[in-house]
Amino acid sequence: MTSNEVAGDGYDDVRLLADLNSLYENDDPVPEEVLEAARGAFAWSDFDAQLARLLDEESLSGRAVRATGDQHLLTFEAEQLTFVVEATELADGRKLVGQVVPAGPRELGLESAGGGSASTEVDELGRFSLPQLPAGPARLRCELPDGTRVVTEWGAI
Repeated sequence: MTSNEVAGDGYDDVRLLADLNSLYENDDPVPEEVLEAARGAFAWSDFDAQLARLLDEESLSGRAVRATGDQHLLTFEAEQLTFVVEATELADGRKLVGQVVPAGPRELGLESAGGGSASTEVDELGRFSLPQLPAGPARLRCELPDGTRVVTEWGAI
């Protein structure tokens, strides 16, 4: 077998796979929700990070999780840290203003399920602001001074 025959076989395989991919893209495309979930699962690289979970209405002692109008309040709690976040819906995305309690992290990152990210500084009182973010599922992450990483659940932050 010559190198041309091997290259030819490889080319035929690539062409066959491309044709199959084209067939499925047109006749039976993968739903966007499935693609977003897959991207989110693949992006989870910090298995050792503490997961901050969204508190439900009962654990907020009767305070509503969502306010009326274009804003909602979310509270995520981990073993050593709490994130209190107010999300304001904008025409083309959202804005976040929040506080990390107790203060400690100096930087906060946001990851979008669509692959985007943003980061901001956290002041000495734990306050932060992310002014222009795309809509869709996202999660917050930070690192405490002792090196502990904390990540919120994915959600409509």
